Amino acid sequence: MSLKNDAIYSLGLPKFFIMPYLSPSMASMDALSESAEMMIKNINELASNGERVRTSDLSAKTELKPASVTEMIQRLGEIGLVDYEPYHGVHLTKQGQHVADVIDHRFNILQRFLTEILGVEAEEAAEVACRMEHILTRDVENRLSDFLGVKKGTDSDLFCHQVNVEPESEPEFVPLSSFKEGKTGKVRIVMEKSDLTSTLEKAGLAPGRTIIVKKANGKSYDIETEDGTLSLDSDLASKIIVQN
Repeated sequence: MSLKNDAIYSLGLPKFFIMPYLSPSMASMDALSESAEMMIKNINELASNGERVRTSDLSAKTELKPASVTEMIQRLGEIGLVDYEPYHGVHLTKQGQHVADVIDHRFNILQRFLTEILGVEAEEAAEVACRMEHILTRDVENRLSDFLGVKKGTDSDLFCHQVNVEPESEPEFVPLSSFKEGKTGKVRIVMEKSDLTSTLEKAGLAPGRTIIVKKANGKSYDIETEDGTLSLDSDLASKIIVQN
């Protein structure tokens, strides 16, 4: 099951996250892949009473070799989605749990649409929904929610809008739209797949590059990069994750 979410693209994640069964030399675009999302989903399903999930259990559930499971959760740990301790297992962080909740929400509305509206048998609907949940865009998700009468809330927001939100502490990774004037940070993830991506890279807005927010009013953001300055609207700014 599978699928990359076309709304969540990262240019800075390890190539392991693109297409897990391709070698790094075959990969051209880093992304939060299907396998990464499925690992998060599996961790969430195996977790109980807040206990850490053993890598051996994940290996059995995913039918992946233990070494492959360990490598993947280490990568997920590097971007703050899981907390992993060798020999002590793994559990989802707050932002990792949010990703799992988004996937679960999408699965539920897709399954309902397939069974209640299209009349698909339950078993087939579950299989199809599991495949589609990863590629469902936010717009289609909202339309399905409206159609089914499902109330939209924060649980259905893309995790990029709520990454590491802790009101009582300074989050390490936040959307650029949450940066205040005068702040300096390092770009970590660009969640955009379009011709605009290369334009942003040429302007110095790419993973690993340092930026300064010169002006921010909630609608537009003037950014100074190592290569110059540029202005972004709030929608694009929300798709860029910056490390404090």
